[in-house]
Amino acid sequence: MGQDLNAPIIHLTDPIAGAGLSGHPLCRMATWPPGASCTDVAFTPLEAERLGRMKSPRRKAEMEGSFVLRRRLIAAMAGGAPEEARMSSAEGGAPVLVQPSGWAMSLANKDACTVVALAAAPAQIGVDIEIVREMDWRPALSMMSSDAERAQFESAPGAPASKLRAFYRMWTLKEAVLKSTGRGLRAGPKAVEIPWALLLSPGAGMLRAFGGPFDFWTADTSDAVVSLVQKRG
Repeated sequence: MGQDLNAPIIHLTDPIAGAGLSGHPLCRMATWPPGASCTDVAFTPLEAERLGRMKSPRRKAEMEGSFVLRRRLIAAMAGGAPEEARMSSAEGGAPVLVQPSGWAMSLANKDACTVVALAAAPAQIGVDIEIVREMDWRPALSMMSSDAERAQFESAPGAPASKLRAFYRMWTLKEAVLKSTGRGLRAGPKAVEIPWALLLSPGAGMLRAFGGPFDFWTADTSDAVVSLVQKRG
């Protein structure tokens, strides 16, 4: 049997509220159960095409699960049945929530985790998640940060290993802001400069990018960092 779209979701959480923060757009995160089947789900042509390009069986199974989870997370926040949720893509490739209507949406998935954020249209929001893994973040920092931003990060007190969570906060904040533009990485990660002081711990505040202010929220889970942003005005 395939996965029931209305079956219980394991680890359904609001990661931002779970970090003790408030005032943020609707946000829910869930984990796809290991080994769960979704063979009876009717994927859209775009989803089926994307799945068909995937070579890794594990990644394909995780993406199939994410396609199911995002419908269930949308239903949990906006109402309606999961199978009634319909999505399309904007010209730049950003996901658009068609049904239920009246919502701006951003979503992200990493491994078996999927996170969805919703706000009343025409809000500009973005959400991103990364699983925290040991890595040498310095090469990636060079690709995603301005010279001044990189120098500030590298010269801050602390050994490289102690800066790992700070790096993931930077990464997810940049991705979330870029997603909110509808252009994603094409908008340029170096154009989004994150002051070091905002990366020291999870929290909420305001940052500036692309000539305007953004409210942000960052949260740590046991093995991931989640960042959510909304452009003011």
